[in-house]
Amino acid sequence: MDSPDPGPQLPTAAQVPPAVLRSWDQAEAKIFPLVMARPEVYERALRMIADLAARLRETCPDLPALLTAHERGADLVTEPSPGVGPELIAAAACAMRYREIVTAGAAKGRLAALAQARDQGLDWTVVEENGDPARAPYLPYERVEAHVPSGRGVIITIEPDETLVRAVHRLDAAEVDLDTGGLRAGAELGSYTDEQALAQALRQARDQIAASG
Repeated sequence: MDSPDPGPQLPTAAQVPPAVLRSWDQAEAKIFPLVMARPEVYERALRMIADLAARLRETCPDLPALLTAHERGADLVTEPSPGVGPELIAAAACAMRYREIVTAGAAKGRLAALAQARDQGLDWTVVEENGDPARAPYLPYERVEAHVPSGRGVIITIEPDETLVRAVHRLDAAEVDLDTGGLRAGAELGSYTDEQALAQALRQARDQIAASG
């Protein structure tokens, strides 16, 4: 299947160990049930998480700094947290800051890909790619292609069908904000079990987007 040349691959400053990610997810999972059982404790926990995340925003501009802060654990929390262990507050705040860093990094990557394509005189480029199409559908795959002048584009995903054996190729409309790099998904354009059908639909979508500017 034809596709535009991939955009630049931005270097990753650090990878968060899976065990750390799981600990952050588990902390949020333990706090959430409090919304029904003890709403006043839940509200206080949310405020403390937001306050700590704001501090992490100032002191942790990247993943290495966040991982260093994470090692302090409960010591990150500077006020009493009745009803919720301070280690959970700290982990949930780290999870929040992690998502912010990842989101900002992805947006910068899209803008960099568009800038490189613009310099090369390309009309289309891949601004984001996650996974390996050769390993789909057993592992999820997603690629975002954008029309360089307008930022409008498509999201191509490959997932297993209900039998968990055959691949389903899905095409969705998308748009990259040319100022911020933010990605907004649009309507589903189609689902295909045949790569050739997807390739034809993808060419048609590109042509329509390019024609509309």
